[in-house]
Amino acid sequence: MRTSRRRLIALGLASATLGLGAPALAAEQQILVDEARITAERFLGDADYKPMHLYVQNAYGVLIVPDMLKGAFFIGGQYGSGVFLGRDAQSGLWSEPAFFTVAGGSLGLQIGGEKVAAIYTFMNPRAVDRLLSAQFKIGANAGGALGPIGSGVGAGTTLNFGEDVYLFSQNEGLFGGLAVDGTVIHPKDEWNAAYYGQKLSATQIVKQKGVASQAGAAELKTVLSRF
Repeated sequence: MRTSRRRLIALGLASATLGLGAPALAAEQQILVDEARITAERFLGDADYKPMHLYVQNAYGVLIVPDMLKGAFFIGGQYGSGVFLGRDAQSGLWSEPAFFTVAGGSLGLQIGGEKVAAIYTFMNPRAVDRLLSAQFKIGANAGGALGPIGSGVGAGTTLNFGEDVYLFSQNEGLFGGLAVDGTVIHPKDEWNAAYYGQKLSATQIVKQKGVASQAGAAELKTVLSRF
């Protein structure tokens, strides 16, 4: 499904979820949440990404970026907006989503002008805490690596994840790759405040149960629970 079509579908879902009186920014945020759900469903249904299931099942949080825009030939660089959800290690339940901006990452040959869907899995509490506490940079605040993909790759039998963060990416055309190290992630405080109707930090949204609640995120959490 093309990006523009997905966005129209998400816009309709956002209108139905938030109602006609919802603030425009909150509607825009609901579109991103709905696009994140569609992205997660696409990864979930793709046999090449079956090895990814183990990573999501054992992650302490995931960051979903439905449209990561990549830079020009040989320059590298990438930019996008996404939602981060934490996972309770005991119950397996997912938190409400917090909004983040993702930028940077210039290592490796990249083919420009593409929009790529990306999911980052955070594999330990330390990486999640560092993401939530301040501006976060993979390679400086945490180690990162590309996650395994391919129908010929085993589902994975080890729980010894060597890196703090793994990146899984997918697009609708030619694959040019995304960089991991050098990626900077920071919260979108205004978006978080608008979506929940009050000023909340990313830490409050993800870590403090009952502080943030948004019915529009229920389907996204359900999809993540299916990995």
